[in-house]
Amino acid sequence: MIHVAEGHYNGKGGSGCFLIAVPDLKLVGGYNATFTERNPFKHLTVLERAKDYRGGFTGLREGIIEGDERNDHSGLVVDGFILNSTTRNVYAPDNSKIIPKKSWKGALFKAYSKNITIKNCILINPYGNGIYVKWQGDKNEISNNFIINTFYAAISTRSAQPNSKILIKNNNLVFGWFQPGKGGSFGIFIGKNGQAIIENNIFAFFQTEGGEAGYAVANNFGNDFTILKNNIFYQCQGGFYSYMDEDGQNLVVWKKDDMNDLNGDAESYMLDDAGGNKIVNPKFKPDKWFFEKFSNFVASEPGKLDMNEMNQIRSILGLPLEAAKGSARKNWGMPYPLEKVASTLASTIGGVNVNKKFKEYKSEASAQVSLNYKKVDFEVFNKSQKGKTFKGEAVEFKARIGEENSYNFFLKQAPKSDYICVKFLKPGESNFTRKYVFGYIQKGSAAYKKYLKYSKRKDRYNKAGGIRVKGKAYYIGNPSYLYPVGVIIYDLRKH
Repeated sequence: MIHVAEGHYNGKGGSGCFLIAVPDLKLVGGYNATFTERNPFKHLTVLERAKDYRGGFTGLREGIIEGDERNDHSGLVVDGFILNSTTRNVYAPDNSKIIPKKSWKGALFKAYSKNITIKNCILINPYGNGIYVKWQGDKNEISNNFIINTFYAAISTRSAQPNSKILIKNNNLVFGWFQPGKGGSFGIFIGKNGQAIIENNIFAFFQTEGGEAGYAVANNFGNDFTILKNNIFYQCQGGFYSYMDEDGQNLVVWKKDDMNDLNGDAESYMLDDAGGNKIVNPKFKPDKWFFEKFSNFVASEPGKLDMNEMNQIRSILGLPLEAAKGSARKNWGMPYPLEKVASTLASTIGGVNVNKKFKEYKSEASAQVSLNYKKVDFEVFNKSQKGKTFKGEAVEFKARIGEENSYNFFLKQAPKSDYICVKFLKPGESNFTRKYVFGYIQKGSAAYKKYLKYSKRKDRYNKAGGIRVKGKAYYIGNPSYLYPVGVIIYDLRKH
């Protein structure tokens, strides 16, 4: 588990790319500088490319946070971060439009392993998707996020695998742009496999060009496992729900009567369940500068919009009541100001809750930093000495790195689901010795990361006398072992 305070973080070399290559990692942001308060929408923990990045792009991953396709990163939790693509893009000098050929094309968040969670985040201004995952497993969650100003899809389940489930709830998906020659824009693009459970979200301001796309939810593969309940839809230029019916027709729901019918007859709309969906104004007060340019854009081709309601927003913001017409290409894809997201695009009637009590994560490993470790000789673990008496004493000792073990999980404090087991050998012994203790390392922890690093070169470290190990030692309850001790490991260091 990694806890991160507010601030701007640019990653290795300023690249703005954070690669995840271990399972069960929890990344937790949104803390103040002293870690005494956590509110991700107040204490912004921003991941972004450095404005003066000078590195190359060969091998650079697409996402700001991205799971390594070659390594298991299942169980990843990302909670309380800002994924900001503004510095990956290039805009006109007055910021009135994006310059696609010079901007970074790609999703903000990508993953490939099962059971992925992203919540309490702001994903903003990508020239591409907001979230794109090869959804696997039945414990995936996207909740309480702002996904703002995306190209193509805010959330895509196009690569979802069979039998996967993705819970998508309490998100605000606002402002989406069409890419000429590439398509879009969508709030959620539903793939043919898996089940998307879409509840209590707000969809607003997805635009179209030439009558293409601009849908809040697109179900054009006819995925009839989809659930659509209690969502708010507003001012989506192409329509609110597009779908392929059982006869292969692509149809669009964009009128209140049709939405009411959808709520009462889910099956006819290729849905597993539906109800409580509304077409209603969420009462956003978007940034004045941005909204003037956005409404000028859509005024050139209003589509399925209520221009009277668009003018009501302009009036609230102090803008002229009629948007300038014919300015589609003049104002296009401009950046939404990050610092104004939570204050202008939250609603009192649904979607993201910016004022709730945010979960406090407790990491056992991080809680042990202040332990007073006692340096001991390895032989103290021998059953003829104190090996059968350990009850959680904090110890520090030298050991050689042995083999991983998949079945000797003796301690209830270190279950196999969350820990790996490694034999740590007495210094000077070979791999065939009986002189070892069992070390338990929490997956995704700082100690786990160090273990992965040291184990790749364990021959080198072992020849140098091994490494230093810190942790809590316990009797494993099995006296048949010469050293019947298990150590929950909190830190590993070069000797």
